[in-house]
Amino acid sequence: MTNQKCALSRQRVRNPTETLSPSQPGSIRQARKQRQQAIRWSVLSILCLTTFPLGAQKMAPWLTRSADNARSGWNSHETQLTQASVGTKGIVRFTIIPVLGDARGMEAQPLILPQVKLPNGSTHDVMVLPSMANIVRGVDARSGAGLWQVTLGTNLGMPIIGATPLGPKTQPDNCVGAQRTIDCHAINDKWGVLSTGVIDPETQRVYLVAWISPDGTPQKAKHYVFVLNVKDGSQVVAPVLVTGTSGTQSYSSIMRKQRSALVLGKVGGRKTVFWASGTVMETEQGAAGWIFAFDCSTNSITASLAMTDGEGAGIWMGGQGLAADDQGFLYATTGNGDFDGKTQWGESFVKVKYTPASAGAPASLQVVDHWTPWMDLVRSGQEKLLATKVAGESAPSEALRPVNAGMNSSDLNDATAKISADGVVLIFPKMASGNWSDEDWGSAGPACIFSIGVCVATGKDGIAYPIRTANLGGTTVEDLKNAQSNCGKLAAPPVWLTMSPGPVDPCPNDPMTLNFFPWGYTAHLHMTPVQFFDPLLNSWTIFAWGENAQLHKWKVSSTGTLTYVAQSHEFASDNLRGKLPGGMPGGFCSGSSNAADPNSAVLVCTIPYGDANTQVVNGRLLVYDPVHLAADGSLKVLWDSQRLGVTFLFNKFNPPVIDGGQIYVPNYNGGVDVYRLMK
Repeated sequence: MTNQKCALSRQRVRNPTETLSPSQPGSIRQARKQRQQAIRWSVLSILCLTTFPLGAQKMAPWLTRSADNARSGWNSHETQLTQASVGTKGIVRFTIIPVLGDARGMEAQPLILPQVKLPNGSTHDVMVLPSMANIVRGVDARSGAGLWQVTLGTNLGMPIIGATPLGPKTQPDNCVGAQRTIDCHAINDKWGVLSTGVIDPETQRVYLVAWISPDGTPQKAKHYVFVLNVKDGSQVVAPVLVTGTSGTQSYSSIMRKQRSALVLGKVGGRKTVFWASGTVMETEQGAAGWIFAFDCSTNSITASLAMTDGEGAGIWMGGQGLAADDQGFLYATTGNGDFDGKTQWGESFVKVKYTPASAGAPASLQVVDHWTPWMDLVRSGQEKLLATKVAGESAPSEALRPVNAGMNSSDLNDATAKISADGVVLIFPKMASGNWSDEDWGSAGPACIFSIGVCVATGKDGIAYPIRTANLGGTTVEDLKNAQSNCGKLAAPPVWLTMSPGPVDPCPNDPMTLNFFPWGYTAHLHMTPVQFFDPLLNSWTIFAWGENAQLHKWKVSSTGTLTYVAQSHEFASDNLRGKLPGGMPGGFCSGSSNAADPNSAVLVCTIPYGDANTQVVNGRLLVYDPVHLAADGSLKVLWDSQRLGVTFLFNKFNPPVIDGGQIYVPNYNGGVDVYRLMK
């Protein structure tokens, strides 16, 4: 290939020719066209690497979702991407790495293991890319060149076909067709590896959980653990069936959905992989959240724990995984379900202890502490959620939105509007019976700042609760009759994190008073807040981007007190401003810095233009200065894909990865965009 042709290929990547404008939703046909273009540009870019010299910075291991077991979302070993370099040079999408087998690509976050010696003797920084079709690729993280490829479950079956009917609908909604499916909006065509795996750097093995069915139906599907060599994709052991019993529950009794990421820890000297799960029909009998332990030395499941006696409490956290501290404790936020403080842990922040097998005693998992803000049945006026509720749908916003449309304030039928003390319009919709029991506190993972012993848990209300990791509070049913006393067990008072409704008590004695939308918009949080110790503030900070709102920065004191710092001007789902209740799921961010250098810190976020819950929409990529505020006190933008006309299809629930001078952005075009500094 000549240098002239190489220059042309790079120019086409820098200035995409896709037919979509940045703010318009994409169709399936356009998405396929973009994916084909992405593969062509990827090949051209790889062939041209000799004319696009790579930086010398070493890559840091990105072994688990959000970078580490605290789920900080921060890489503190980045030297090339700085505020000055991004602000002056800008970044460019230099290639797009294809993810094979599924039109949308992958739901897992890319993982990176640097300096892996392959069987042919060459050494590469290997990125692991598992698709929803259960095709796993190992690629060179710098160039995107393919290194190996394997199809999981070849002899066991295939991934789930998303359009498989689960049964007829019992009420009208805006989903596709007359039947309920696991993907009612027909966004993903296949459902295989849904969760982010974890890499053991010492053994160079990656652990993945895949959903497999002999006929592609979820009714016959099972989950399996796969252990692969990162160097060549070969299977270390035969696939391990995920099964277990806990109390009165059996994991294999009904259809489960495993979306929560995996985490690797060492407990009692034994390396163990942990993960959590929910249920497909999260309100049917037997629905429960689960936590599993997988012993890496025996390659076997050693313990399982159901989070209820069949009354929900699924764990998905927007795809985030269990957080794990150095003492071996696990932390998670559960979703919709019943609560009794004994065997039922719905809508709770839980601390879980794993005890390996010893002296003839079997291994075990148990909830050792918890904190709970309210009960679903109280929140919903003693109404249970409809039995057809499919995990991953957002019932409150679905109940308000007609097919393919938004609503204006005047169109919110059967709704009560009130005005808070500082003029914020609070809209209290009269929902279908029980829909408020889809409050789903577990819609995002907690921000666990273990160095100060505080985890900040936030759900669909957008309220942040700072919780002490040493003493969560052990909420009882009786405690919930006095909310102020129960909130007094927190490390600090709760705050409205994603969107402020004014002086509205975030911890009221009657939790039904929280059943409103500020200005008529949903304020859900689905991203796990990014953690960063700000050297100028001399304090921990977190960044959160809720639905229909701006990016927010909060200071976290050593005792867990949250203080507002700043927000961006940019809104998630900006195309739906004025069309209530707005869109889903808000923004997803990751950050990087060169250790504690304040001038090196950058924050990279993706947001949708429309409602990514109901359709495939275009996304926007933004790079912020997370330390120095703009002249008007807002979070300063260093780079914006919208300004340059760079388009991609927004990947729901999947944060960017920042490593080795490059930014990796999984898309719904069927690949991963790779950005780096312009030369």
